[in-house]
This record gives sequence, structure tokens and C-alpha cells, in this order.
Amino acid sequence: MTQTTVGRSTPGAALPLPRIPRPRGLQQLVPPPLLAPVPPVPDVTVVPPALTPRRGVSRPAVALDTALSLALGATAAALGVLAAPVALTAALAWPLLLLATGHYRHVGLGESRLTPPLRILGTGARAAVLALALAPWFVTADAVALAALVAVLSVASTVPSLAGIGRRRPRVVLVGRPRDVREALAELRTADNHEVVAACLTRSSKIPLGDLPTYLGFEATSAVAAHHRADALVVLPGARLTHAQVRRLHWSLAGVGADLYLGTGLLDVEPQRTRVVSTAGVDLLHVTSPVLHGPRRLLKDVVERSLALVVLVMTLPLLALLCVAIRRETPGPALFRQERVGLDGVPFTMFKLRSMGNDAEDERSELVAHNEGDGILFKIRIDPRITPLGRQLRRYSLDELPQLWNVVRGDMSLVGPRPALPSEVARYDIDPRRRLVVKPGVTGLWQVSGRSDLSWEESVRLDLRYVDNWSLRLDVSILARTVQAVLGHRGAY
Repeated sequence: MTQTTVGRSTPGAALPLPRIPRPRGLQQLVPPPLLAPVPPVPDVTVVPPALTPRRGVSRPAVALDTALSLALGATAAALGVLAAPVALTAALAWPLLLLATGHYRHVGLGESRLTPPLRILGTGARAAVLALALAPWFVTADAVALAALVAVLSVASTVPSLAGIGRRRPRVVLVGRPRDVREALAELRTADNHEVVAACLTRSSKIPLGDLPTYLGFEATSAVAAHHRADALVVLPGARLTHAQVRRLHWSLAGVGADLYLGTGLLDVEPQRTRVVSTAGVDLLHVTSPVLHGPRRLLKDVVERSLALVVLVMTLPLLALLCVAIRRETPGPALFRQERVGLDGVPFTMFKLRSMGNDAEDERSELVAHNEGDGILFKIRIDPRITPLGRQLRRYSLDELPQLWNVVRGDMSLVGPRPALPSEVARYDIDPRRRLVVKPGVTGLWQVSGRSDLSWEESVRLDLRYVDNWSLRLDVSILARTVQAVLGHRGAY
């Protein structure tokens, strides 16, 4: 790295400004001497430069797409669909087009597995429209055939993308206070779509972070990112970096091929609810309010009540058979009625198929000592009150079919938070009480994410995420995932 020396200045003379050298190659990866490791890692005193730059493309994906496109182009030429020069030119141009649109770059932090295939299909759609637009300059049949070839190429390229060929998890470096880093590490380790490779702490601490490489200071975070071949550097809230420091950090990370992410401090806010705005030169993150009322909520209510009525009528013969089987197994009514708390804290009577003995509520007090749930939930994995038939009903969630009548009546929704007992609501603090601003649901994020296997904190967090980020698309996604959850029997006891 080129070094610049600033000499002494004479009175009245302008101070000479240091010349900032333009980074070349890997020279920018040399760390400054301020970087020091956090004990107990005394042997790491300097972060060596990375041997190769991080930014690049996935060569296996490029090679596979090139082979597929050439094979399809040769097939189109052999069948006489397109002239050989046109077909082979299109086949060779297709990987270059994907390269230009950034498809072959490594997946960014927060991108889902569907992001690359959707990017391919979008690129293919635009290319096909362009091919049709060239029809006045070519034979119309050739333009249509070229558009069809582009469509086939885009579909073929989505197959290796969905299979994960050439895809790897983004490598992440965390920057922030020791406590914030520990909490973020616990959150990030619950997902498998990224890998935390190092942490830079703003101050020394004895908080254990396991075997994660840890460094003190943020002056050389770009060198840390380069050394650990990181794709992203996440600055957590509380790091207290100034605007100038963030800007300079962004510059230095660009030289090593790592992306900069700034933590907002928000919890479970979907991206579609946020946008960056600028006022008076200050950049702000605007978070829209949750949709609790309005036309979309009315549409949800009408569609769900109509759909619940149709499904209820279709399942009446099955319900009748199950009611007879329940009455034959144990004495007592086949339907179980229980008071639950609904919208705005208004109680209602919820219906279920009885899966326990008729005296189950009276026997609950005797099983309190065996409660396996945390928080305010009461649950026992092997509950002696459940009948053999009731265990099968719970396994396939058939005991919840009568709740469709609650949906038709308007007490519940098909999708919503978990319906709570009055005894549970009486112990709610501020966060769980937020669940009561919408109707409870027959299914929800709590069901498709584990049901009874979830802790109390996890259950509340999932319900709050649903309430604050509700959309019709989210409801459709949960209904689709409910089928998989029911067939998988996870947390059904």
C-alpha cells in the first residue's frame, strides 16, 4: 500500500492534504495497526489479507447454463425451428444475458431460494418480448420461434437454480456491542441460509461467543471481512457509528467485495412494510402501519366465511361418522365446547371434537405438576386424558373441523393467532395482548411452525409477526403450509 507522509506546516500556509491512494488489487486488504483481538484470543494480532477477492460468479452455474443453452440451441437448429446461426447465437447470448443481470453472483443476505429462479424467469420474459419486438426486421415465424426458444432456455435454467447448483450460504461478519452480537448470533443461528464467520466488537467483553473469531474495534472491519472471505458485514443497532464512519466503511467494503447491511432495530417487520425516505438530507426508514381494518380485511372475512361454509357442508358426513365413533368409545357428548377469547377480548364458545374423556377439565388440576409447557401454556406430550381415538384425531387435526362453524359465525378466522383461554389472557402482558386485535384462527404461523413443540415466547412472536405483517398473500401461504404441517404431524399432541 502506498504511504503518504504529512510534513510540518508553516504559519499562514495551508495544510497539505494527504493523498488517498487508489486501491489496486489486494493492497486495500492490509489491516491498520488499531485492530486487536478480544481476549481470550491473544495470538491473533493482525488480520492477514485474503488471497483472492470475494466478489465473483458461480462458475459451475455458468458452465451448466452454457451447456444447456447450447444443447437446446443445437436441437432447435437440427429440428429446423430456427436457422443454425440464429439458434446458436441465441444459445450463446443467454448465459451472457444472465450474467449481465447478476444471476450468477453469489446469493445476498436475506434472499430466498426462489429469488434466483424468479430472476431468471423475469429475464427470460423480457428477452422474449424483445424477440417479438424484432418481428418487423425478421420473418414473423422466426421471431416467434426465437421467443419460444428464449422461454425454453429460461425454464431450463431454473432447474439447476432450484436444485441449488453453484449456490452457497452467504458468509457474514457481525459488528456491534458484545451483548447485541450475542443476541444476533442466537437469532441468526436458528436459520441455515447464512454462516456467521466473525464478529467485531466495539469494546472488550467477557461475554462468551463460542469458537467464533472475535476482534476489537471497527476501524479494520473491511480487513476482517476480507480475511474471512465474507459476503456481508452487518452493523447491529447500538454500534454508534457516525454517518461519516458508515460511509467510509461502505467505501472500504466495496474494495473487498462485501456488502454492507445496517441493523434497524426492528423486530419481525416484513420488507414490504418498509421504505427508505430522505428529508432535509437525512435518510429515514419508514415503516407502514399494520392492516387491521379496511377493504382487504373485509375481503378476508367474506372469503373465509364462504370457504368455511363450503368445506363444512362437504365434511358433514365425516363429522357425523367421527361423532358416532367418539360416543361409542367414551360416554359424553361428541362435541367439546370451551370458552376462548376472540377479537378485542370478547369471549366466545369454540367447538372441537372431543379427544379426551368427559372429565378431562376436572382432571387437569391433578396434572399441573407434570406440565411440560413454559410460560403460561399447559401442555403434556403424553397426556393420559387423551383417548386412543382422540390421539388420532389430534394427529390429523380432525378434532378442529367443528371450528369451521366458528368461522362461519364470525367468531374466528381460517388464519389467525392461536385462540387463547381466558385464564391465559388474564396473565398476558403488553406483547401477548397484541394478539387480540384480530380474530383468532383455525390455523396460523404457530401451527405451520411446530404447534405444541413451540415455546411460549416463540408462539407469541409468531402470532405478533402475523398480526403486524398480515396480507392476503400471507394467508394463502399459511393455508398451503397447513396441509404440509398436518400431514407431517409435527407438534400434534
